[in-house]
Amino acid sequence: MSFEQVFTYAWQGDTAEKGPSVLSVAYEPPEGDGPRRWLLLAALPIFSELLAFDDAAHVREFARAVLDLPSAPLDFDRELHLSETSRRTMLSGPADEVRFATLRVGRDPDDGMRAYFAYQSYVSFPGTPGMTCVGLEVICDDVDVDRAHGEARALLAELDEDG
Repeated sequence: MSFEQVFTYAWQGDTAEKGPSVLSVAYEPPEGDGPRRWLLLAALPIFSELLAFDDAAHVREFARAVLDLPSAPLDFDRELHLSETSRRTMLSGPADEVRFATLRVGRDPDDGMRAYFAYQSYVSFPGTPGMTCVGLEVICDDVDVDRAHGEARALLAELDEDG
């Protein structure tokens, strides 16, 4: 799989970690005349995952949320939901597994209104009993708003170019 990153926000979390954490929006080049498949990459230095946006409008909603993030310490919170179903082979046969995530863009009223990005994913395993497990959590609790705005503008420009 190859993809082109359009929005990339990386930061160094714990200084003991070897590498940055990242939230990135990318697309897979389309096959033929089909639409681009837009993906969110959430990564810690030791683990990452990709989850697909519904469509370009869903990506635009994320970009708008980042652009709407105020530079001043004002109350702000936007939440986006992503989900994807994949086929998995279980001992009992093929079954659908659902991965879903919440991505929040906001300012934390309990922490001096610091700007943040927060990604939390879950996996719902097929079968009986139904089980849902916590997946990956990636949090930037001190977003550089000007830098994030620049990345969001580049993402919107790419979306406009794509049609």
